[in-house]
Amino acid sequence: MRHPIALMFHGIDGPHSRAAGFSADPHYTVEASRFEAILDALLEAGCTVGAARDLIDAPPEDHSVWLTFDDGDASNLLEALPILAKRGLSADFFVNPGRVGSPGTMDWSALREMADAGMSIQSHGQTHAYFTHLSSDALREELRVSKQAIEDHLGHAVSLLAPPGGRVPRGLVELARGLGYRAVLGSVPGVITRRDGRELLPRVAVTAAHSEDTVRGWAVGGASALRRLRLRHVALASAKTLLGDTRYERWRHRALGTAP
Repeated sequence: MRHPIALMFHGIDGPHSRAAGFSADPHYTVEASRFEAILDALLEAGCTVGAARDLIDAPPEDHSVWLTFDDGDASNLLEALPILAKRGLSADFFVNPGRVGSPGTMDWSALREMADAGMSIQSHGQTHAYFTHLSSDALREELRVSKQAIEDHLGHAVSLLAPPGGRVPRGLVELARGLGYRAVLGSVPGVITRRDGRELLPRVAVTAAHSEDTVRGWAVGGASALRRLRLRHVALASAKTLLGDTRYERWRHRALGTAP
């Protein structure tokens, strides 16, 4: 039996976002044409594609691919939404209410348009602070306030949480469940073997370097196809621990040739 996988996107680069002057981290920004090719490749491979909100209760034999987006980038409305809508697909968009409407992000009107179109708007924390940097009380507030703000503005239940930067403090899943979240999606590559929400769910980051054939290979090949990504993740996690978040981010920007 093939297990589901969750894909993590960020910005989508295309003519509409460029015309609006929006740009995101180039490493995590996927060309609109590539995004379309990825979706079509997954559908052609027989995958059930959609939002985690809608597929988390799918039968175990249903080979699904969950589409998720982090950070609420403005290009999600301008580029991703029409591409998804054209194929009758949905996705989860994890946003920070404290940053909604800031330069390059969707505002509440845009998020309402996304929700009305059937997209799933979920929590990425209130401020995008790394959860590992927060006290237990501050973390609880990040989770509580962000959930409440999205529900108040959009009138839709928030059931999923994605930690910014994949930083997961001890006890996060239990805390989130106690506050009404159903599941927490992290950023460790892997297949989803349990969907009861009692453990951190893996996600696979799609970057500018990944082709549609690569992504389809992950979905079809399962855990063995993700082995290299898991090893890379372990190496990067070790670097984060050794360097600390600030020094790691500086090293990352130098390695990628991007501005901090």
